[in-house]
Amino acid sequence: MKILYYYSKLNIGGAERSTVRLLNKFVETGHDVSLLLRWNGGNLEQELDPGVKILYLKYGSKKEHFITNFAQSFLANFRQLRLRKIKYDLVINGLFGYDPKILFKHIKAKKYFQMLRNDVEKTGAYGKTKEYMRKYGELFDAYIGVSEYVTHSFIKCYPDLASKAHTIYNIIPEFSPRVKRPCPEPLLGEENTFKILTLCRMADEAKGLFRMERICKRLCQKYKDFKWFVVGEGKDKEKLSEHIKNDGIDDVMILCPATQMPQDYYYNVDLVAVLSYYEGLCGVVNEAKMMEKPVIATDFSGIREQINNGVNGYI
Repeated sequence: MKILYYYSKLNIGGAERSTVRLLNKFVETGHDVSLLLRWNGGNLEQELDPGVKILYLKYGSKKEHFITNFAQSFLANFRQLRLRKIKYDLVINGLFGYDPKILFKHIKAKKYFQMLRNDVEKTGAYGKTKEYMRKYGELFDAYIGVSEYVTHSFIKCYPDLASKAHTIYNIIPEFSPRVKRPCPEPLLGEENTFKILTLCRMADEAKGLFRMERICKRLCQKYKDFKWFVVGEGKDKEKLSEHIKNDGIDDVMILCPATQMPQDYYYNVDLVAVLSYYEGLCGVVNEAKMMEKPVIATDFSGIREQINNGVNGYI
């Protein structure tokens, strides 16, 4: 089958890692796979199977000079014209709400699928998303939720499309808890400290960063020998750092750069904490379970499909 997958940019993140695993599995099972990216330069591109053909619409940064952006737009139009010459069996829009105009205008395919990776009720069933569905909702042949919760959330918002909504869980990474992993630099010398780990995109509206910092501050009033390592990048990282310093807990809550080897962190910590406001199906929870680490999580969408409260984690 000839498949085209459309995405923005493959930076480090849970949805991006899931996308890489899906595309690699497509190649492994004998499909002809192309990845159409809006922007180049994503950190996870190097983890793609060499069999995935990567197409870029734009190169460089969104913040570049307007002349550069004009040139990029001209080249993008040229690339779109080239796409018209190829016919696909399946086209997948990887981000819900990400403008699929190019998919319907410039690409011919037998089927068009839309991925659902977040709780639609909480991430925008109205406004721009409602306009998106008005324009393109009926054009997609299927909506693929990564958890039952996500699928039901979509159906609740768009009941007329219920027959097109399906659930397919993310591919779980193959991590082995039996293989010793090197200790990441931020954790060196902390062997006798109780270590909490949060891996996430640094965006408070989804990941609850500032709430997490307040909880850490309260824990510091009762407990002494622990440290909380927060691994990732994003728009709110600098602001989170300011909160940590202002509350005087910068020796306890440690901000670490994003990593392409999360299993090194899982192996060397005692507890994994996921304090999100919403998710789709949390990749960090699956990875922590694979590494046989205890997980504590807030009651976000999809978590009860991953954790049996009090049995293999706490909600």
